Amino acid sequence: MSAGKPARILWNRRPTGRDVGCIDEIVLTGVDMVHVEQMDDRCWWIGITLADGTSWDGNFTADSKGRMRFFEQESSIEWALDASHEEDER
Repeated sequence: MSAGKPARILWNRRPTGRDVGCIDEIVLTGVDMVHVEQMDDRCWWIGITLADGTSWDGNFTADSKGRMRFFEQESSIEWALDASHEEDER
């Protein structure tokens, strides 16, 4: 990560059990590659690889009413900030 620009992830709802959670935002610098691919009519995969070789993968999905969700699939990123709106509400 570039100095002064830490990697961060902010969750609307953290994953628990079978619930994959829902991401509000991710911020990454030092990105080497971004790959976005439509997997089917309602699912888009995103893979981000950093210059140091670490990576993050996620999915955007839509239900039949067009409501979107954004969730993490895999990550080797060390987040400088990993927070949740749920924690802010406590």
